[in-house]
Amino acid sequence: MERAARIEHGRYTDVDYLQWRSPRWITIAREVAGALTWPLVWPLAQLCRAADLVFPPDMVFRTVSELLSLIPYVFGVIVRAEFYRFALTHCGRNVVIEFGAVFIYRDISIGDNSNISRYCIIHHCDIGSYVGVSEHSVVVSGSRQHNIDRTDIPIWLQRGRKKRIALGDDCWIGTHSVVMEDVGRGAVVGAGAVVTKPVPEFTIVAGNPARPLRRRGEPARVGEPARVVEPR
Repeated sequence: MERAARIEHGRYTDVDYLQWRSPRWITIAREVAGALTWPLVWPLAQLCRAADLVFPPDMVFRTVSELLSLIPYVFGVIVRAEFYRFALTHCGRNVVIEFGAVFIYRDISIGDNSNISRYCIIHHCDIGSYVGVSEHSVVVSGSRQHNIDRTDIPIWLQRGRKKRIALGDDCWIGTHSVVMEDVGRGAVVGAGAVVTKPVPEFTIVAGNPARPLRRRGEPARVGEPARVVEPR
């Protein structure tokens, strides 16, 4: 949700993003609408928990996650937020989970005022507050999910290793990124980046593999190539 004059070609227009500081009446309306979804989402969340006693872990949860991801924007944002409040380890207030976003596991936490954009896929992850994960990004459980060392058996028959990934408060993951390591508070991951090493706080990274370009707050010199800096 944003407010701006008409967006013109050839120049930037100031945009005011309103979703994290909506008028009080919008907040109340959203809370009321969310409560109306409880007869649907609460039983679904309990079904996901109970199903783990019978079926492989998270199989039913993932099925429901994919199903709810297909509900269009306004209705879907409300239904998904309420479902994940009941189903995930933790899901904070005013969380926006957009169309096509899928959570693979229930053991995920999300802070307040965070946005998971369209067609994102989230594995084992702890997401802070005021985090933005842009369209078509993937947060996976580390870089060793599948062992590829042995050649005498198929990769899919080999064991793997997973770990939780943390996205710190106020970080921004650019569109089409792949995140396999922690991203620190206030950091920015450029579009299309592949994060294979931890990203320090307030650091801007980009590329495949992602490398630090500069720290937030340092002046960017227009027209000069970005310089690579070592993490502090």
